[in-house]
Amino acid sequence: MHTTTTPFYGPRIVAVAFVTLMGAFGLNLSGGQFFAPLTESFGWGLATLSSAAALNMIVWGVFQPVVGRLIDRFGPRPVIAASVALMGVAFLAASTLTTLWEFYLYYGVLTAIGFAGCGSMANSVLVARWYVRGRAKMLARSAMGMNIGQLVFLPLAGWLIVASGFRGAFLVFGILMLVVVLPLVLFVSHSSPDKLQQAPDGDELSAFTPPKSAALAQALRDSDFWMATIGFVTCGYSLYLVVMHLPRFAVDLGATAATGGRVLGLAAGASALSMWICGQLVGRVGKKKLLLGLYLIRMLALGFLACSSEIWQLYAFALVYGIASMPIIPLKTGLIGDMFGANAMGSILGMAWFLHQVLAAIAVFLGGWLRVETGSYAAAFWSATVLLLLGAIATAFVRKAGGPTVPPRVVRAG
Repeated sequence: MHTTTTPFYGPRIVAVAFVTLMGAFGLNLSGGQFFAPLTESFGWGLATLSSAAALNMIVWGVFQPVVGRLIDRFGPRPVIAASVALMGVAFLAASTLTTLWEFYLYYGVLTAIGFAGCGSMANSVLVARWYVRGRAKMLARSAMGMNIGQLVFLPLAGWLIVASGFRGAFLVFGILMLVVVLPLVLFVSHSSPDKLQQAPDGDELSAFTPPKSAALAQALRDSDFWMATIGFVTCGYSLYLVVMHLPRFAVDLGATAATGGRVLGLAAGASALSMWICGQLVGRVGKKKLLLGLYLIRMLALGFLACSSEIWQLYAFALVYGIASMPIIPLKTGLIGDMFGANAMGSILGMAWFLHQVLAAIAVFLGGWLRVETGSYAAAFWSATVLLLLGAIATAFVRKAGGPTVPPRVVRAG
């Protein structure tokens, strides 16, 4: 049992998760930045390179349940560390690529597998093991790394490509993962508080009774899991529809190719601010009510985008959409953790993330197909609007939204 002189280790875990998510999302989402220099160097077409991005998305989704099982068996830290190392090695290898199949392997497969093991799901499980009462707030704080990673790594990728070519950019990103992120995971994080004789939220270990965790089979028989997951997959559909197709939509409206990147950056900034605000509000408002509000805001934003015909409207969309973008992820994972417990969250969240990515892949394909068939993106954006309404309705039907019963906090003497 830890004593009053032992500081609670949870804040360090949140910091490590924040940095890990910065690196993981920054590297994985930087793939599109390399398309132009790879086309210039090797003559590979946009459709061919986009297929590598689609492969990345599918592999990431398929490996979510696998990674979840590994986390439940071995703990988050070794899985996250191995995955960070794999992403770093994949980017180092990409700095030497000369053939198309190598890009498919390094970015489409290896980076995606690594991202599955050190992205949102894995770090959500890690933070959830250290917090019960403060879970939603700490998940939101760590998840801000997703937004900051985009704000930092996407422009950094462009600068490095100009300064040292795509090989230099791949090399620097790989080194950053191996030299900065990997040591933090290995030497600072711990899979659960009991490893340090501590209890979640910094409570006294002797006074803490861990809540029971459900198995994946039990979750799959629970209607609450499916209602929460239906809402989550509509998030994936709308998220990747916007991320992958907004730059082309901007060009359709007469903007330059760089406009889409600036709009997405603005959305990432708004999302980071919203993430912090949601973390402050969740204790008073509750996860379910916040989620319902975010789904409705995102739905209105996509409806507005479907009707947009001028460039300034893209920036207005980005501000509103960003508010309801990434904060859905920590709130939804926190809600699932409350319902089924943190110790089995790997397998359960892995299944939810797999379905999330299935809908994301459908959105990427369908968005392009509808653009070709109808001559505009309006139908695609309206489809996301309808699905988000369905996601809000499904979330409203989640019954066990209050979380497990948590013992009262023990006030330490001294």
